[in-house]
Amino acid sequence: MNTLNDPLAGLRPAADPRDPRASSFLRPFSPGLPLQDRTVLLGLPYDGGIPSRPGARFGPKALREALSSYGSFDGQRELNEVVDMGDLALASMNGAMAHVHVEDAAHNLFASGARPIFIGGDNGLSGSLIRGLAAARPELRLALITLDAHLDVREYDDAASLSSGTPYRRALESGIVTGPRTAMIGLRRFANSQYYLTWARQQGIHLYTVEDVAERGAVAIAREALARVSAQADAIYLSVDLDAADAAVAPGVSAVGVGGLSSREMIDVVRTVSADPRLVAADLMELSPPHDENARTAKLTARLLLEVLSARG
Repeated sequence: MNTLNDPLAGLRPAADPRDPRASSFLRPFSPGLPLQDRTVLLGLPYDGGIPSRPGARFGPKALREALSSYGSFDGQRELNEVVDMGDLALASMNGAMAHVHVEDAAHNLFASGARPIFIGGDNGLSGSLIRGLAAARPELRLALITLDAHLDVREYDDAASLSSGTPYRRALESGIVTGPRTAMIGLRRFANSQYYLTWARQQGIHLYTVEDVAERGAVAIAREALARVSAQADAIYLSVDLDAADAAVAPGVSAVGVGGLSSREMIDVVRTVSADPRLVAADLMELSPPHDENARTAKLTARLLLEVLSARG
């Protein structure tokens, strides 16, 4: 290495080939690469639908960087290769158009037979991701499990008024998921209105609070949710909003809150759900690096991503 170009050459420890980093298993996409049955990663750098604390558009970059903090061996096996599609080009000031592009991209990935993991970004986009899945596979009976402090079933007028509070109402409107095939884990006190809680119950959605998780355990709750929503389902979609985690472990989110789930509980839920072979896709949303401290939230998000990847073998 030319020391004139790198004044720290020889001072950094050399990478140990016997201890590969998780980031080394990301393979850049190249045209013509078949995606059937491959796990692919797609970044959604958009936060135009977040009403406060902007910054989640930088989430995909921070998550990829955080992967280098981890090894590639989960204790039993090495990670498989992941095709990194890069980040989708999204207009930051045109919310309606951003959702159109996201829905189209999701449709194309699902139609190709890929098994995508989406990283963001505005959680409002999750509704468009599921709509893209519905367009590609309209006959699918989908089960939806969310890890979120909020219900995110707000009413909206049109595509221009979509926000981080509307994704799961849009999912229910997609035609492939129903209330009884939906479970929401990690709901936090003082984070949801009585009106929308009543609406969610009327739809038959299975609701689990932070207190439920604390009293019964994250694995038990995740297993029960899976059993309830997937009995009549062909596929499962996992949607994770990082604000389900407590502010102490995840300060870098768009809607930070006290009294959320611990990192261990987040990991246990994601690992349990991801182990189901019917999982067709997942998203990890609302990582906001400008508000993160020492990349704590980015590292938690990267760990959750690794749990999904590891479960897929």
